[in-house]
Amino acid sequence: MVVVACPHCDEGIELRGTAEGLFECPHCDEEFEWGVHSDLQHEGTVESRYFWVGLSAPFLSMCLGLLLTAIIVGDSWEGLLWGLLSLLLWPVLALGIAIWGYVNHRGLLWIGASVSLAISMLLTLVYFLVVAWL
Repeated sequence: MVVVACPHCDEGIELRGTAEGLFECPHCDEEFEWGVHSDLQHEGTVESRYFWVGLSAPFLSMCLGLLLTAIIVGDSWEGLLWGLLSLLLWPVLALGIAIWGYVNHRGLLWIGASVSLAISMLLTLVYFLVVAWL
């Protein structure tokens, strides 16, 4: 017997060691596949996507915020405020994705978001150093 975690509710389920096919979780009544080898071939590809989503989603949301600020608000004090809020969106979203990935055991997702958070902090530090130097 082996104990596997349900992909929907993360509760432990006992299955025979040679079990393979479609099963229903006794805890949440959701169906899941176990032991199907064709799904395992693509697991590495899906896992690597988590890293890139965690890395790029916060950055792209900040870029979208800056673009919309430039288009809608334009060049004004209000535009400066919205631009600053867009810049702050990057580390806040990266931190949220990192926490969510860690809690839900998505290792590459929280690593990608943590790298994105580190990049945003480094660029913010460089920005403030350049502004202070000028």
